[in-house]
Amino acid sequence: MKKMFIIIATIVVAVVTTAFLRYNKYHDTPNDQLKTAFHQTLGKHKTVIVFHKKGCSTCEKLTGDVNKLQKMRDQNNQATIVVDYMNLVTRQYFEQYHVQVAPTVLVVQKGAVIKRIVKPTHEQMAQIARE
Repeated sequence: MKKMFIIIATIVVAVVTTAFLRYNKYHDTPNDQLKTAFHQTLGKHKTVIVFHKKGCSTCEKLTGDVNKLQKMRDQNNQATIVVDYMNLVTRQYFEQYHVQVAPTVLVVQKGAVIKRIVKPTHEQMAQIARE
């Protein structure tokens, strides 16, 4: 009986830890999907781009908000792009959109930035998710 309890407890801890790590980690747009993703910014639908940097404490505080944003937008078939400054492949997008501070969130439509939020708050992230 005691062994069964230990096994179940170990499984529960593993599941909770995995869920916590998944929730508290940015889910960057894969490098092989970036070209297609950024091409969507030229369309009539709004695309949200989240610029962050690994190791940035302000960015880490927004991880859950960004994950919620991605999930909500994915459910509505809306494009969300997440890029990390530490990824050399994505640095060109920081330059292209003149992003100098992480985190920065842009809303882009028809190739134009229609909203720029530098160091967004939790409330601002929730507002973007509702738009």
